[in-house]
Amino acid sequence: MKPDFRKSMIWLHTYSGLLIGWLLFTIFLTGTLSYFNPEITQWMKPELVHVSSTKGMVNRSLSVLHKEGIDADRWRIYLPDNRTQHWTVQWSEGRKRHNLSLGPNEGEILTPRESAGGNFFRVFHYTLQLRGYGGRYIAGIAAMFMLVAVFSGIYTHRRFFRDFFTLRINKLSKTLTDFHAIAGVVTIPFCIMICTSGIMIYVIMYMPFSAGHYVGGERELSRVLSPGLEKVNTSATRQLPLSDFAIIQHQIAEHWPGDNQIRRITFEAPYSQNGRIIVDRIKDFTLSRQSARLVFSSHSGEPLAGYSEASTATEVRRVFFGLHEGHFAKADLRWLLFFIGLLSSALIATGLIIWVNKRQEKVNNRHIGHDIVERLNIAAISGLPLAIVAFFLSNRLLPVMLAERPTAEVQVFLLTWLACLLHSFIRPVKSAWIEQLSITALGCYLIPIIDLLQDSQRLENAIISGNSAYLTFTLFIIFTGLAFMKTAVWLNKKEFAKLVTVE
Repeated sequence: MKPDFRKSMIWLHTYSGLLIGWLLFTIFLTGTLSYFNPEITQWMKPELVHVSSTKGMVNRSLSVLHKEGIDADRWRIYLPDNRTQHWTVQWSEGRKRHNLSLGPNEGEILTPRESAGGNFFRVFHYTLQLRGYGGRYIAGIAAMFMLVAVFSGIYTHRRFFRDFFTLRINKLSKTLTDFHAIAGVVTIPFCIMICTSGIMIYVIMYMPFSAGHYVGGERELSRVLSPGLEKVNTSATRQLPLSDFAIIQHQIAEHWPGDNQIRRITFEAPYSQNGRIIVDRIKDFTLSRQSARLVFSSHSGEPLAGYSEASTATEVRRVFFGLHEGHFAKADLRWLLFFIGLLSSALIATGLIIWVNKRQEKVNNRHIGHDIVERLNIAAISGLPLAIVAFFLSNRLLPVMLAERPTAEVQVFLLTWLACLLHSFIRPVKSAWIEQLSITALGCYLIPIIDLLQDSQRLENAIISGNSAYLTFTLFIIFTGLAFMKTAVWLNKKEFAKLVTVE
């Protein structure tokens, strides 16, 4: 490292961002998509129809569960809200779960296609499809590197206000440098919040020796800090669960005034005399990941003792969790978080490209390291969006009744991304950039076209029923296609000599 402090910060900023920049870009982009997890899932299951949450929904759900979930260990009712139209009942027998999607008409059962849905992006951004193989540890290390890059970047860019109002568009390399500085200033609070909260979510996992020292392990520490309800005695006398939720609905209204306050209803040991009902409130009224809960008897509807108060440490962690996921955010704030997430992804992408540009200005002869970084930039920055578009296309093109369909969608995503990596090493640099960006744009255009060809009623029904998730997704994917095509055309016209080596 350099003896001068600022030069040391520049060195630290440069290489903390470079060494793990491609991973950070992947985590930030897929994590940003997770802000609209329910809406993406809604679009990927077009068989679902508009369902408005009403009081009669719970009794309809109970009627289905009384028929289908006899002697089950657990019942669950997931009610639709302002973000998703999915109304589901679930019953469990041991580890075996059964689900039914209900429609708006009495007795209507929907059969939506199996899909990985928007939840794929949420899980992928912190496990990298390596759950059980250290994916969450890798994501945690990446978050720590990002914090180092952010704080060292503050020292690197001393002229905050001057840089913020400077954007030179006459030369590609200067445009990227100025954009990187502007994006860095705008996204500082977001990057610090998202990385810190990401680390705090799994802080027990990242500090296992402390948990082992105090209580013997991570799970034991979680139980101590956040005690749950006592286990239900399933050997008690058999008793039928209630079929009319009205008695509980009145009590809930006293605690949670307003319409549509229930997110989920869980019946634990519904056919036991000691069975109970746990009602979870929607998350619109709290920063915490854990919303308010009420507990009732499953056969009489009488209120029971609720959850013990969680420790301060648990409450703090839940708030960090809630901040990270953004469930509390209304539509306008969620869009703001989404666009800041995209801007943070662009910040990382421009930083990776600038590194290649600066190295070429300083050395006369390129070596293999420069070529590898350049090709990885293409595979990450243009390849990942192409893989995401392929994931959405697979949702429409794979046979609806295909076995293990969600797994097939994920495989399409991973194989497309691998193909982009190979393509970036085979093709000339400029051609690789433009071709991948152009194919991504073409894929975006194909998505709504395929939708219309498969079922022309989808768009019409979405307009009539006010299906904002479907309509917004369609408009956004068209706009994204235009942005990628515009970028490809712009790069084709721009001089690449100072940015990349054209073969």
